[in-house]
Amino acid sequence: MTASARAPTVVSRFLTTVSLFHYAARLLALVALLAAAPPPQLACAGPVLGFLEEFTGTSTGLWSGGTPISNPGTGGYLGSGDGYLLLANTAPSQFGTVANGDEYVGDWTAAGITQVRVWLNDVGNADPLDMHFSIGDGTLNFWQYNIGFHPPLHAWGEYVVPLTGGANWTRIRGSGTFAAALTSVDRIHLRHDPPPFAIIPNPPDPIAADAGIDHVLLTNGLVGVDPFEPAVVHPVELAPPYPNPSRGPVSLAVRAPDAGVIRLEIVDLAGRTLRHVELADLGSGPRTWLWDGLDATGRRVPAGYYRVRATGAAGGMSRPLARIN
Repeated sequence: MTASARAPTVVSRFLTTVSLFHYAARLLALVALLAAAPPPQLACAGPVLGFLEEFTGTSTGLWSGGTPISNPGTGGYLGSGDGYLLLANTAPSQFGTVANGDEYVGDWTAAGITQVRVWLNDVGNADPLDMHFSIGDGTLNFWQYNIGFHPPLHAWGEYVVPLTGGANWTRIRGSGTFAAALTSVDRIHLRHDPPPFAIIPNPPDPIAADAGIDHVLLTNGLVGVDPFEPAVVHPVELAPPYPNPSRGPVSLAVRAPDAGVIRLEIVDLAGRTLRHVELADLGSGPRTWLWDGLDATGRRVPAGYYRVRATGAAGGMSRPLARIN
């Protein structure tokens, strides 16, 4: 091969070697730059439509509170091998738990969340629980759902908390509207709190009790909702008393998803049952009791605030009722 033929090959090899050195130098510079840069920060996901907390294994998530909590790792709404959050007070004390993990903190309205669904279970002895859901900024603007939940004994019951409108809510701390509270949530709370509701920092009524929490779903009533949920019973539903406030008789309508006797009670603010009735087993469907405003002795109850409690074998709920002169 002549010198003139070899020249382009030598030049080509020289240029290739230069390119490789140039590429290697750039790669080393990039590695040094990445090493010097601070680690990336993960953005908070915030509340997400369809988020579901299942308490898998023996995890208690980011739930805490004054009541001792644990996860037995079995006995959840799916049965054997399914964990759940267990709250247990062995002596009378305030009863409840709070969650403030990233999955609950932020703007629920922007996320499109209009409903919370939660499964509850009276897991030990029969306890007179009146569980209420709360949401908002725990320091500045915090609201509690007026309707109380009575978990079924040794069974999982599904309870629905609608977030549309503040008519069935009471602010228990701070100032501001219910709508504003939903845009700046820093925690959610489930606690036993018979009325009158304890305004924070006052503690709610003490109780020795135990209860299970499972399958917490943030939804709009459609996303993540399974109409054929396994191992879940549907508690008695109590319609708003009518009229309320009232001077005369009050219509109390209930709906039982399943057959069985339904117990209706009129309860005063001290927790005493003033009157009760048991509605006969008529199968599933609606039933109504017209309360005449009298207690069990036949005397008219005085003006004031009361609770109507409806329970069946599958649990139930309570609603506020006002009597006026």
